Amino acid sequence: MAAQASAQNFLSWQYNDRYFTLALGTGQTTYFGELNSNNRLNEDLTHISLGMEARLWSKVGARAELIYYNIANDDRFADDSTFAQQRNLSFESKNLEFSLQGIFYLHKYSGNYHKRRNMDPYLALGVGFTTFNPKASLDGTTYKLRQLETEGTSYSNMALVFPGAIGVKFRMNDFMNFNMEIAYRYTMTDYLDDVSDKFVTHDDLTVSLLANRRDEIDIVNQEAYDQMIPGGKRGNPDTKDSYLLLRFQLEIFLPPGGGATLKKTPTPK
Repeated sequence: MAAQASAQNFLSWQYNDRYFTLALGTGQTTYFGELNSNNRLNEDLTHISLGMEARLWSKVGARAELIYYNIANDDRFADDSTFAQQRNLSFESKNLEFSLQGIFYLHKYSGNYHKRRNMDPYLALGVGFTTFNPKASLDGTTYKLRQLETEGTSYSNMALVFPGAIGVKFRMNDFMNFNMEIAYRYTMTDYLDDVSDKFVTHDDLTVSLLANRRDEIDIVNQEAYDQMIPGGKRGNPDTKDSYLLLRFQLEIFLPPGGGATLKKTPTPK
């Protein structure tokens, strides 16, 4: 009898429906802004993520997620003899993002997690915020560009972000999924890279050298070189910066608990 009860307890723990999952992931992060004029994609693993998801209804879930990511780019990757190559700016920024997202599944959930589909495609939309702290190096020293006000403008180190994603969950076993996701982040700032508007005059020599680096390379575009003076174009303030994440996650179903209250049970008659 004791062995039978033990077996029943194990099966109850294993197969009671589960509504919460925990996901750990990594992947590539690509930034889009003034210092990525040719939309060059990043091929390195540049973020890690930790998220929790709850299945609320048959085709709807909710996700809370934290992502630590790195973005960087350099005008030296721009096409030859372009304005961007002559501008010769660069940046790197290690950032933290937190978001809340709604998950919209294409297929209904049967209510038995261990009998779920082998492939479960979904869409995600949400809102969140990101920190950012663009830096650049000069003569071996790294400087925080936001504090230097290279364009004579003060801006916050936090910005609102609007996440959107399309993904697929692949069943690995009863308790785990492998997820692939393409996620886009539209931000409410144009200063992820510290570049947005115009060149300005600086009294401090170090700030001046970091703000306008056209003389660090040979003249590859005379017209662009001549325009890189105070009042001249440095970036495009009409567009906001954004970033894209190609994501790979391991997701595990958490043991049943409070999530069971999300399942509607028949009312006794």
